[in-house]
Amino acid sequence: MNKLILGAFYDSVNKNVGPTLMWVFALLLTIELLYVMVKYLGSEDKK
Repeated sequence: MNKLILGAFYDSVNKNVGPTLMWVFALLLTIELLYVMVKYLGSEDKK
């Protein structure tokens, strides 16, 4: 089972799926970080 999982990771990187997933997740993380910064740092504290 361990060989199967390691083989799947090797195939995903070897067939250019791994880097694509890395760029997609990096883009989503950047968008999420900007959203949180705008939401919490850009809003005024209303009391």
